[in-house]
Amino acid sequence: MSSSKKLIFLLAPLMLFTVFTLLSSAQDSLGGKQMSVTGCLKQGSGASDYYLMGQDGKMYELWGKNLGQHLNHKVTVTGTPATVSHADEQKRQATEKAEAGSATYVDMKVTSLKMISESCQ
Repeated sequence: MSSSKKLIFLLAPLMLFTVFTLLSSAQDSLGGKQMSVTGCLKQGSGASDYYLMGQDGKMYELWGKNLGQHLNHKVTVTGTPATVSHADEQKRQATEKAEAGSATYVDMKVTSLKMISESCQ
């Protein structure tokens, strides 16, 4: 085997790994842009539905663990926009509109939560 073929066999996996890593991080930065919002955590219409009205005037429909223990607390949540299937969005649309009123609503997957106050005052 020639030295150039050996070099190609050695470098090909490294190049594929590098390209895959770059594409993966680009996808995360485009589709999963981190955002933070502060507001009063409220119970949605379902047992595991939570939302908050952000200080930016938007209503955030939240998905995450242990949100219920901070009901009616002022919190700052950090997360990424949640991707919801069209069928699930259709099911939730009526309740989201009722909860949001005239505000814009955003689906958000919560990655961290910081309690600001035990009350929403």
